[in-house]
Amino acid sequence: MKSEISLQFQESQDHDVLLRGKSICVGVSLGHVHIVDPDLSVISTNLTQNQVDSEMSRYTKAVIATRKRLREHVEIVHGNPTQEMRAILEIHEAMLRDETFHDRVRKRIATHKKNAEWCLWQEASSLISRFTAMRDPYFEARGEDVRDMAHNLINILSESHIKMDQWNEDGKIFVSRHLHTSDAILAQRTGSIGFASESHALVSHGAILLKGLGIPTVAGIETLTKYAREGDLLLVDGTNASVVLRPSEDTLEKHRSSQEKSPPLIQKAQPKDCITADGSKILLRANLENPEQVVSMHAQGLDGIGLFRTEFLVPSDGSIPSEEEQYKIYRSIIQKADGKLVVIRTFDLGGDKSTGLMATANGRNPALGIRGIRRHLIDRPDELKAQLRAIFKAAIGSNVGVLIPMVTNAQDLIATRNLWQTAAQELMQKRTPFSKQVKLGSMIETPSAAVGVEEIVAQVDFISIGTNDLLQYFMAADRDNEHVIHYQDASSPPFLWLMRHIIDRLKKLNRAQDVTVCGEVASDVRVFPHLVGMGYTVFSVSPVDAKAFRAICSRCIPNASQHPETEGPMWLRSPPEQNSSSVSSREGKKLHNVPEDDRS
Repeated sequence: MKSEISLQFQESQDHDVLLRGKSICVGVSLGHVHIVDPDLSVISTNLTQNQVDSEMSRYTKAVIATRKRLREHVEIVHGNPTQEMRAILEIHEAMLRDETFHDRVRKRIATHKKNAEWCLWQEASSLISRFTAMRDPYFEARGEDVRDMAHNLINILSESHIKMDQWNEDGKIFVSRHLHTSDAILAQRTGSIGFASESHALVSHGAILLKGLGIPTVAGIETLTKYAREGDLLLVDGTNASVVLRPSEDTLEKHRSSQEKSPPLIQKAQPKDCITADGSKILLRANLENPEQVVSMHAQGLDGIGLFRTEFLVPSDGSIPSEEEQYKIYRSIIQKADGKLVVIRTFDLGGDKSTGLMATANGRNPALGIRGIRRHLIDRPDELKAQLRAIFKAAIGSNVGVLIPMVTNAQDLIATRNLWQTAAQELMQKRTPFSKQVKLGSMIETPSAAVGVEEIVAQVDFISIGTNDLLQYFMAADRDNEHVIHYQDASSPPFLWLMRHIIDRLKKLNRAQDVTVCGEVASDVRVFPHLVGMGYTVFSVSPVDAKAFRAICSRCIPNASQHPETEGPMWLRSPPEQNSSSVSSREGKKLHNVPEDDRS
């Protein structure tokens, strides 16, 4: 039996130690530990007045060298970095070009007459503390970026860095305290097969890259680096959000057996159906952030792109790509999709999705302020019209949908349709060819949209339930705040009631086929069977989750929760009609479904 780590952990029990965390990327890997960010030992050294100028010059040279090293990252990773990776590296470049920060470091050197490493770390620590004090996941993640920059600079200053072409970490599992972007890139570059971290920055750039790169990753593992030693054997289970330190031979044998029974996670394949226990078909589509990921969509046999997040196209300075630039990107994605459905979400910016290192949002609750479609309707209608024109032009001869984020009520969609029609008229006036068959969709991610789904769906061709935001708004709990993370339970009766309410309303309107469930909740193994049982038939997931989905799907029964004898929480079951003929026995009498009009 594996023993979970506890305060009573004894050194004599240092084999088969199970540590739980949060899954960033599904998959299982077995390898030897390589600790990538050991504690920095920054020593304070006194300078004479004559040494101050040369020390400031040494710091400036280190900044230049670090910039060059960052460019090498881009060139070495795979020659053609994704849009997502480019955007993240641009943020790091912007940080390194921030002369205000570097001037403060130089001022410390001159004022305190201390070495550059110490002054840099003092300034970086101060900035990290300010980010942490904001208690906002976006700024906490930016603190990870600052820490990463400082580590890279200190390594250059101390000449302790290793050139990337000297790395040979094939088959290693990276273990870290933090989720640094540079470590994620090194993991990909050096053939690391897994990643485990103590960091809770689940929306950091490093976390985003690791998931995009398909490296099995578990984070938020308390005390990991206290017990993991360099070279230890480590089993990373991203599917079940756990790791096993120094696994025993019995554990390894179980691992080998399960691997032999399972096909590779990524493989070229024809479209694969997701079939339930009773033979019903569930459609699986892909959530993507950049055009290059379309390859993964095809490799996993997914039925099109259920969500393409365009905000990842926005660089760190917050400048929106031109209409022509957007057109080329959308056209590339649509062509690569090879005739499959492509759903493009308009820029979901604002709130916790601000761009730029020091981006701010007005109000004490940015996530409740101007974000998603509110940004376009209140502040920037021309930005939305340009994006719509680009999509309309790119969609010629293809199956394309446009998804509107952060919809609160039907009035949001009526206003959006006005801009939609204006954008189309502008193209007609210029005699520019475009598709008139693009479908309009709405995100359901606010409680008001979920409760009023009937009014919402009447305005659109399809809807997509953004379960990440819907859960956090419904439970009034920030999904990235570890202090309230226990409220983020998608399997809780109230949240499942809300999901049941949505699908029941859509069934009543004969629109159940027009809803897609997307977000991390959709890949929660505890929740997915419930959703299938309610009657949801279309899901949009990260391609790396597709294999696990199909395995779970094979054990699900659609509409199971409509039957009174279905196992599960009593509140989730529909009551039978109050008629003796509708009550069945265990001897095999046919169960009568509850009429749609009588369900709540």
